[in-house]
Amino acid sequence: MIGILTKILTILIFISLLQSQDFRQIDKDLNNSEYQKTIIPLQTMNNNYPKNIQVLTRLSAAYHFLSEQSVDKKLDKLNNIKSLKYITEAMSIDPEHPEVHKWYAISYGKHVEGQSIRKQIESSKIIAFHCLQAIEKNPNDPFCYNIMGQWHYRLASINPLSRRLASIIFEEPPIGSFEKAEYFLQKSLTLNPDYIGTYYWLGKTYDKLKMSDKKISLFNTAVNLKRPYKREEVIYEEIKKELKTLKHL
Repeated sequence: MIGILTKILTILIFISLLQSQDFRQIDKDLNNSEYQKTIIPLQTMNNNYPKNIQVLTRLSAAYHFLSEQSVDKKLDKLNNIKSLKYITEAMSIDPEHPEVHKWYAISYGKHVEGQSIRKQIESSKIIAFHCLQAIEKNPNDPFCYNIMGQWHYRLASINPLSRRLASIIFEEPPIGSFEKAEYFLQKSLTLNPDYIGTYYWLGKTYDKLKMSDKKISLFNTAVNLKRPYKREEVIYEEIKKELKTLKHL
């Protein structure tokens, strides 16, 4: 009996180590914008280890990034549907997992893009709920604070006409503020001062708050950051372009 248990334990440890090694490569590919390369190994793992949260959340992430990358609108929509499908499955398995809430917020947010203002405002409550759940369950994840910062920024940026429409349609429409956007983005930056995307959104927030000196200082720091991943290059170029414009004002 002890011999059988030892063998089972050995197999489980081996599988765990194998998955860990696979995840390291997959995470590296995701960070380097090699999203398509992750699909086959992740789908293979999903077939071999069904209902695995680590696999499902990464599948959702991979298809989300492919959706963001897609030029073709049909392919964009198809990849987003797949992203939402995998994270919905993960939610049915473990609704308490912070990564599940995080990627549900991201995937669902992408899903309602381009829909009516009413649908987007209605859906923003769902996005905020899942994002705040992720923060509650893992308060040290800088990405979730980044998402909430963007959530407040986007809502605060809604034009007055759409805002009035929302107040007519909804008894309690979601309200965003640039001050809260600053709070969440600053929290994200404190937890991870190396991610250039947070500098970008915080800089845009400072712009709205008429804090141009803070934006310039922030962007000067951002352009000197190391950029280990390809997906950061686009943000870097945008910051560099804005910084050049600011210096000529």
